[in-house]
Amino acid sequence: MAGTTSKGVGRSDLPALYLALLASKNPCATLIITQGIPAASSSSSSSLGPQDLRAKVWKLLLGVYKTSADEYVALVSKGPSDVFEKIKNDAFRTLMGDKGFGKVVDEGLLVRVLNAFAWRAKDYPTSRLINLQFSYVQGMNVLAAPFLYVMPELDAFYSFATFIHHTCPLYVQPALEGVHCGIKLLDKCLMIADPPLHAYLKAKDLEPVMYAFPSVMTFSACTPPLHEVLRLWDFLFSYGVHMNILCIVAQLILIRGDILKSASPMKVLRTFPKLDARRVIGQCMKLVEQIPDSLYDLLVRHVFDAMVCDQLLNE
Repeated sequence: MAGTTSKGVGRSDLPALYLALLASKNPCATLIITQGIPAASSSSSSSLGPQDLRAKVWKLLLGVYKTSADEYVALVSKGPSDVFEKIKNDAFRTLMGDKGFGKVVDEGLLVRVLNAFAWRAKDYPTSRLINLQFSYVQGMNVLAAPFLYVMPELDAFYSFATFIHHTCPLYVQPALEGVHCGIKLLDKCLMIADPPLHAYLKAKDLEPVMYAFPSVMTFSACTPPLHEVLRLWDFLFSYGVHMNILCIVAQLILIRGDILKSASPMKVLRTFPKLDARRVIGQCMKLVEQIPDSLYDLLVRHVFDAMVCDQLLNE
């Protein structure tokens, strides 16, 4: 029936259903994967803006319950940090291929949030167990971009900071240890999921670091279009950002025919096809069944567990 989801919930009823689940602090993971998060339409009786529902869901999934305008204003008032020029040099290149992003998020806003993060990171308490260092590193501009597209500035700042500090801390260390671990795990997962494709790429001397590094580092935010990235991040925040590794493997499998037909597969892999979140997620969920528990455990932990990174990087 037109306008009705597979579970019998009318598309127009989805925002109300999400709001009810949010009120009960239900993470909505099953609903997200089966129905997606709808954008508010002009015909909706809700007062929600186009991305307001997604912003609420992301904050719940990330555990962002408090923000402080006073703290943020104080951080901004400090002026340029010691990484300000590096931030500025990266900011203007952020999601350049997506025209819609620039209409919503200007360069000054992105620079302001990242510079405030750099100041806050200086005072962030160090871990008792591992020596984590936080500041601005390569790729953070792309990681901040979806938050600023979806949320007001204050919410975006605290959601981004929570994501960096608690969700993927090893991905943003000075040497990007978590990213390099993700690359190694991608290789292991591809070898299990598609041995012929893995062998072909190896025969061509193509290691994952050569074609998948940006996708691993940015949790696929570097692959347009942005509205599909947002749908993929809905999934990653619901099921764990470690799933991005399997999502990249899924993208490779979806274009395996083109890769295997090419005498120079790097030409195919240099730029991934436009992201189709629903297809990628569907393929990713199939891959989960193929991954041994021991490897899946490493996948889950590699974004935050330094012992896993040490193990993988020393192999």
